[in-house]
Parts: sequence; C-alpha cells; structure tokens
Amino acid sequence: MRSDIWANRFTPAAGWGVAELIETDNAGGASAPQVALDPNGNAIAVWSQSDGTRSNIRVNRFTSAAGWGVAELIETGAYTAAFPQVAVDPDGNAVAVWEQSDGIRSNIWANRFESTPIQP
Repeated sequence: MRSDIWANRFTPAAGWGVAELIETDNAGGASAPQVALDPNGNAIAVWSQSDGTRSNIRVNRFTSAAGWGVAELIETGAYTAAFPQVAVDPDGNAVAVWEQSDGIRSNIWANRFESTPIQP
C-alpha cells in the first residue's frame, strides 16, 4: 500500500476547503510531511518519498493567490534521504533540512527557497 500527501486549507470565512493531493509521484509511498507558513498565508510542505529505489525529499509551495504548485525534488544524492523539516521567515524565504547518508555515515543537508517579492 502506498501513502500519499494531501493538504486542505481552512479559512474563517469559508471553513474547510476540498482536500488536494500535493504530490503525484506514484513510484513509492510518501511520509513524514512537514509544513511551514509565512504571515501572508503562503506555505511550504516537505516530505520524504520513495522513487521505488530510495527515499527522496520533495517539496510543494502553496500561495494564497494561486493555490498549490507542482511538487519538486530538492535533493539529488545517491542514498536515502529522510526526516525533512522546514522553516519559513516572514518574507516567505524557506529552508528545508533533512538527514541523508553518504554511504558511510548520515549527514544533515539543506536547500533554500528564496521568495520572489510580489509587485503591487
């Protein structure tokens, strides 16, 4: 059985929306989702997902203007990656960290997302 990552949004005016699948890689199960929000209601979600051979770290971004984007791979190592965490600053910049083996020992890796300011 394969696990998927779903998201749903709550707004005080409308309540809960409709759940939405935010990952579409069906090669293997997804696990350990983490979400961080900025003050404008934008979110970054990270999770570990198997490609059928090893686990990778994937990310998807939610903007209040456009909704969820397309999930993408944020690491390209040769060994399994797991235990992702994410943090977002007030400007929408994010840092994701995870544990990944180099074949000998586990290391902590990171990737950064830099938000593009919205022009008025």
